[in-house]
Amino acid sequence: MMRSRFEFVVRRATVMVTFSFVLIMTGACSFNTAPDNKPASAKIAIEGTTPNPLTLILSSNFFEQINLSTGQRTPVLITSDTVSLTLPYSKTLDISAFGSVYVEVYQPEVATATVHMKVDLDTGPGYDQNATLADKAQLIYYYVFSDYSHY
Repeated sequence: MMRSRFEFVVRRATVMVTFSFVLIMTGACSFNTAPDNKPASAKIAIEGTTPNPLTLILSSNFFEQINLSTGQRTPVLITSDTVSLTLPYSKTLDISAFGSVYVEVYQPEVATATVHMKVDLDTGPGYDQNATLADKAQLIYYYVFSDYSHY
């Protein structure tokens, strides 16, 4: 049976695309973060002085959006808890579902607060920062766990 040149080219292209896809998959697997290193908890401690209550936003269910033109990364919260915050504050957050954590301290008033925010992941150090929050400023920390082994 004679095959047309078009059929041969299509089959060859299909084989090449399939082969390229397998190489990409193997490359992605070699750069994964091991599932053993996925954090299960985040200990959050916030201290400082403020003339008014601050706002605290916590999430472990979010994703990171990347602007392909600028490379800017922006967290997009799917679910979160928002509470009025009096200092000092301490909480251990269960992040075992996704291994990611988002913590935001926000100054809702036209006032100045001095805060120290520390977030320790059970797999290692996370964040330790002092900040002066004036006139509706915010301090944000987030960590996104990536496990490419499932792709």
